[in-house]
Amino acid sequence: MVKNHGQKGFTLVELMIVFAVLGVLSAFALSSFLSWMPDYYLKIAARDLYSNLQKAKMEAVKNNSSMRVRFDSSVSPGFYYFDLDNDSIRDQDEYFIDLASYNSGVDYGVPDDEMGSDILNWNGSACSQTSLITYSATGTSNSGTVYLINRNEDIGYAITARSSGSIKLRKYNGNLPFDTANWLN
Repeated sequence: MVKNHGQKGFTLVELMIVFAVLGVLSAFALSSFLSWMPDYYLKIAARDLYSNLQKAKMEAVKNNSSMRVRFDSSVSPGFYYFDLDNDSIRDQDEYFIDLASYNSGVDYGVPDDEMGSDILNWNGSACSQTSLITYSATGTSNSGTVYLINRNEDIGYAITARSSGSIKLRKYNGNLPFDTANWLN
C-alpha cells in the first residue's frame, strides 16, 4: 500500500480561482489596450507625415526641382501624395499614403472642445487645413499646416511646414479651456 504523506499540489478549486482571476485581469488589460490603439495609430500617422514631408524636401533639393505634397480631404478618411507632374491628379507612379491604412479612424481634422467646437491653434487663431505644400529646389516651402485626428476626436496632431523649409510636429493634449500650452511642441 502506497502512502500519500507529504504530497503537495493544488486542488481543483484553487486552480479554478487562479484562472478566474487571470480572466478578470485579462479583460481589464484588453479593454485598456483597445482604448489605447486609436491614439497609437494617430501618433504613427503624424510621425509618418512628418517624415514624408522631410522626404519631399530632400527630393526637391536632390533633384533641383520643386516637390508638391497634396492633401485630399474630399473623401474620408483622406489621403496625400507626392504630385510629381503637378497635375493635381494622383497617378500610379506617385508616392501615395491612404489614411485608412492606419486604422482607428485616423483622418484630417481638428479636435473638438467640450462644447463640440473646433479648438484654436497655438496662436489662438482658427485651424486652417492646407491642401498643398510645395518644396523648392532650395528646400524652402510655402507655409501650411495639416491636422490629424483619431475617431474619438479628442487628440490631434498638427504638422506644420514653415517657409524656411523646417517642419514642426505638435500634439494637442486635450486640456481645455484652450491656451498655448495645449499644443505641445
